[in-house]
Amino acid sequence: MWEWINNNAQALSFFASVGTLGVWLFYAHLLYSGFRRQRQARILINQGWGQQVDSVCLISNMSQEPIYIHSITMTIRARHNTQENEYTEAITDFDEAQPRDSENHPREVTRQGPLRVGEQMNLGTFRSLLRQTAKRHKDLRADESQPLRSLSVRNFKVTVIASYGPEGGVIGAQRKFLVRGDDNQLMSPVAISTKRMTRRRARHRLQHWLEQQLDTAHG
Repeated sequence: MWEWINNNAQALSFFASVGTLGVWLFYAHLLYSGFRRQRQARILINQGWGQQVDSVCLISNMSQEPIYIHSITMTIRARHNTQENEYTEAITDFDEAQPRDSENHPREVTRQGPLRVGEQMNLGTFRSLLRQTAKRHKDLRADESQPLRSLSVRNFKVTVIASYGPEGGVIGAQRKFLVRGDDNQLMSPVAISTKRMTRRRARHRLQHWLEQQLDTAHG
């Protein structure tokens, strides 16, 4: 046995080195993966205070660094004239805000701005967000008391477009909600987690949306 080991010592040393290298590479990959996950933006879109239309929409920044929110949009999928269509509008600014409010209380005018680590933003009730989206489309008429039923809403999505230092450029977070219940007053998220929109194609769409909003504002 010892004679065989001595005769094959060079080969055994080579395979031992390869095995050691493989172990180090495995742990290096684990460390890099953990570091990368920590550096990724983590934006949560949650439903608070029940599962009815008057529950509130909460945006939380669970990243390792602050984020800057550029825009928040809502996309409603609703039935109109026997057809289902999607309607997307920015809900970044408050409709009821007054110009004087922006002087000392910018948070009372717009939802745009920085969100610190661990900070949470209350966007208001889903009822108010649905009403704000619908009022900008002539073919949508929202009943103040029952917007989900009057709009024939099937589902809707809330999308946050933000910047995050380590990522570079814009990123997005999106969550889809289903309307349910006999009286269309109940709603709940489709998935248990918020969808991260960090792939190149998704980020390109988000950037294009921001550019369109800028062109509309200048127009």
